Amino acid sequence: MITREYRNTRFLIVDSQLEGRLLIERRLKALGAWFIDSAVDGTQAIERCDKGLFDVVICEYHLEGRNGQHVLEELRERHILNYTAVFIMVSAETTREMVLSAIDHQPDAYITKPIAEDVLQQRLDTLLIDGEALYNIRHAMDMKRYSEAINLCEDKIFKGSKYARWCEKTVADLYFRTKSYDDALRTYQRVLSEKPLIWAQIGIARVYLVMEDYAKAEVQLANVLNVSSNCLVAHDLMAELLVLTGRSQEAQSLLTGAVSKSPTAIRRHARLGEVCVLNNDVDSATEAYRNAVRLGEFSIFNKPENHVGFARALAEKSESMPMELRARHAQEALEVLDKAAATMSLSDTCQFQKSVVDAKLHHRLRDKASADQSLSQAESLYQRIGIQLESRDSLEFAEALLNSGKDTEAESILTHVMILHGTDANVVKRIADIREEPVSTGAKQRAAELNKEGIQAVDRDDMKEAIQIFSEALDYSPRHPALNLNMVQVIIKYVAAAPAESHLLETARQCLHRLGNMAESHRQYARYQHLKKKLNME
Repeated sequence: MITREYRNTRFLIVDSQLEGRLLIERRLKALGAWFIDSAVDGTQAIERCDKGLFDVVICEYHLEGRNGQHVLEELRERHILNYTAVFIMVSAETTREMVLSAIDHQPDAYITKPIAEDVLQQRLDTLLIDGEALYNIRHAMDMKRYSEAINLCEDKIFKGSKYARWCEKTVADLYFRTKSYDDALRTYQRVLSEKPLIWAQIGIARVYLVMEDYAKAEVQLANVLNVSSNCLVAHDLMAELLVLTGRSQEAQSLLTGAVSKSPTAIRRHARLGEVCVLNNDVDSATEAYRNAVRLGEFSIFNKPENHVGFARALAEKSESMPMELRARHAQEALEVLDKAAATMSLSDTCQFQKSVVDAKLHHRLRDKASADQSLSQAESLYQRIGIQLESRDSLEFAEALLNSGKDTEAESILTHVMILHGTDANVVKRIADIREEPVSTGAKQRAAELNKEGIQAVDRDDMKEAIQIFSEALDYSPRHPALNLNMVQVIIKYVAAAPAESHLLETARQCLHRLGNMAESHRQYARYQHLKKKLNME
């Protein structure tokens, strides 16, 4: 029977080394195989699979350019590899991280080098026998005839087939895929009533998450992680649950542990970056997005959103740095965005995000012409897609407009966001913060530190040093009311004692002008009016 299976099976061997390809080919021929093709790298492997139909792909992990993981991801993501086909990953690495990464990406088998002849045959024998027994079910899934696949599975379960467990899992997964959540839940629960299998617990947790029953989902996931701390899908689901229930710090910790266990999972690095942004942890966000972009170079998961996220994190990180370091990070961020635009197709939303981040970076580099051009592009896109954008993207746009002195345009955006999301307390607070101080958290913190140093200089009666410190602080947060007023007050006092420095009064007027028409309800309003009178600006 096995000889017949090999004779009727179409193999693809993927290996950059000729010796490796020939070794596996000889062994397959000795087992009766005759339809054997080969590829020398990941790109060629995907092309071969796209143009032909293979039953078994035996792929070396370490390839030029796209590695074995990239090949598997693309074949699965683009549905080039049928359910009836088998993917076997081959590698000489046996490190814990490599093994966990292999499991994480779910090849049908993982074989370590050097490949023992009996090991290869045993794995293939099992996979081919299973493949023939389950062919009708998998073929129905390939044809998207899910009801037929479910019925075929139920028949095997009823007859007590040795594949009953596989069929139960497949039935539950198909119910979930077709949004028959109650049926999926019943199937998973039936399995769990017989045996505490991890995949059934994860399945139930996934159903509860969709149903927004977070308490029950958490119980299931906690049980899984308690008995299997290396179950990475449980880490991912628990992280999503923690974010949904307002515990993003815990989610970040969990995802950080997961990426250390399986360091090559691109989408998990990107998700970690998103969660770090929620936590205002710009350093960790930068590192997570950097990894997503680096690992994704040859992957189908090399998404433009990851590049924009990376550039945004670099931009925010740069805002709290000294000028020389700020310029270096800003330039790196611009290069990331330019590469994304040159090599990928950007959606309108992604193009809008890129334009806004571009504008912020050029503003920080004091390139007003480029900043205005990017803002103009963003404004044009906003007219088309503004109502579809998440509040975060619109507010970032408003922030960029304010920093470029386009107050009227920014206020229009803020008003629009308030109309759409005014019932969200977090959005309302963010709008208030942007109106008060439209800069990043890091820049605010650095400005606050310098403000304290400036006040200490004033206490020492060193007005000249105080002016220098406040000037540096305003470079980080140019529209902060108290900071601008501190600068004005110190300049007035300094010039009164040193009339030759009266040219500084123009700087003081610019500080007040920056604050615009401060609302009477503002806590600094009385001070603002007093200093205006002092400078004869009434």
